[in-house]
Amino acid sequence: MRRFTLPCVGAVAVAVALAPPAQAAPEPSFAPHTQAAAKVAANGTLLKQKNVVSSSKFQTGGYCVKVGPDSIDLADSIVHVTGGPAGGSVHAYETPTSQCGNATDAILVYVRNLNGAAIDDGFTLTVH
Repeated sequence: MRRFTLPCVGAVAVAVALAPPAQAAPEPSFAPHTQAAAKVAANGTLLKQKNVVSSSKFQTGGYCVKVGPDSIDLADSIVHVTGGPAGGSVHAYETPTSQCGNATDAILVYVRNLNGAAIDDGFTLTVH
């Protein structure tokens, strides 16, 4: 019986070692005076969130951040975004856009460098 058990344990160890790393769930954020908040990495990964269900990068310097699960009327909200490269700029659009599938619960974010070129960089976003 031992002869059979050891190869199985080894096979499981090899399978675990070769499996791709699981992406950790975003850390919850304590932001009592906001409807939603997010910290997004340069690759589009959602690092921290409050009432944000996802973030993604669709092109260099272009991101979509989806709010929820609580209903938020983005058309009647103030969206603030900050971060990006030193001397650069970050812009948020809370109206439905084709880049984010015309979703009413998605915010389009563009990150630009000092010369106005698209660049991948992290940012934070709040919805008031």
